[in-house]
Amino acid sequence: MSSERFKTQEFIQETLRILKSEEFPGPIAALSYFPFFGWVLVWVFRKTQKFASFHSVQALKLNIGFVAMYSVVWFLREFPVVSWILSLIRVNPIVTDFISYISWIAFLGYSILGALKAYQEKEYTLPFFPEMENEIQRLFKKVRTGSP
Repeated sequence: MSSERFKTQEFIQETLRILKSEEFPGPIAALSYFPFFGWVLVWVFRKTQKFASFHSVQALKLNIGFVAMYSVVWFLREFPVVSWILSLIRVNPIVTDFISYISWIAFLGYSILGALKAYQEKEYTLPFFPEMENEIQRLFKKVRTGSP
């Protein structure tokens, strides 16, 4: 019975060996799109690998965008003045739930698309990412310089 028993220590060592090695670049990069913490795993173990690093940074941007969108939803729901105004015109749950559902669907869709392309070992930039990044950099530049 003990020879057939699952050997946890050996499994952990083999998993760590695979994560630290150059094997399976596609499936490991696809792990970075696992919601919220997948990019950390890939970034910690394979940050020197260009392909895995590309996908972990892209997954990090995706997660930051989702958290920012959900922060807007939280603000609309929970900030007293805004929530009160939206409830007066009877759109608070409709608007916030709609934004919440759309952001979840977009987040999961982008995660699946990124993971699929990473699994196929392609450096695929997710749609709208370069445009959004350029706009955010332009806004930060305006804020720093104070120009309109």
